[in-house]
Amino acid sequence: MTPTLYQFFHRHIQHGFKRAGMAEPATVAYVSDLLTRFARTDALYPLNDSEQRPLTTLVQFLTEQRAAQEDSRGYEMIIVRHLAEYTLFMSGFFRDRLKARGQLSYYADHGRTAFGQTADFEKNSGQARVYWRLQHDFARIAETLDDIRHRQLPLPPGALDQPLAALWRM
Repeated sequence: MTPTLYQFFHRHIQHGFKRAGMAEPATVAYVSDLLTRFARTDALYPLNDSEQRPLTTLVQFLTEQRAAQEDSRGYEMIIVRHLAEYTLFMSGFFRDRLKARGQLSYYADHGRTAFGQTADFEKNSGQARVYWRLQHDFARIAETLDDIRHRQLPLPPGALDQPLAALWRM
């Protein structure tokens, strides 16, 4: 039986997080779900500005969040959670690219803040604890995701010359 994409990520995240001393099941499940969702490119950019253009940069997410603070608390929560997840994903799986651009600490700072805000918004105490853990351990989790990507999910030699492999270079 072929594992689902979630099962594939869960196995790798569980193994990598265990090696890093962070094998808390709810966090492993959350990060596995995040990677499963973000495997679809449209899930990376589900938000649009007022002119219906996709928000594709951290600066655009932050600008939209500020605008939503005045208009809609519910929409602000959606933006903040997405910003938190997006920064974790990018800081983990595209860490080398962010380092090369000098943006890693910028992403990490905004990601930690966004997970803290997401925890504050969350009414379910169990889910809020997961967000607090992600906020507290953001750097370790991102480093572990980078390690997992390099150790357990490496690209084969020459793969960076392939069009789809360009995603790894983003």
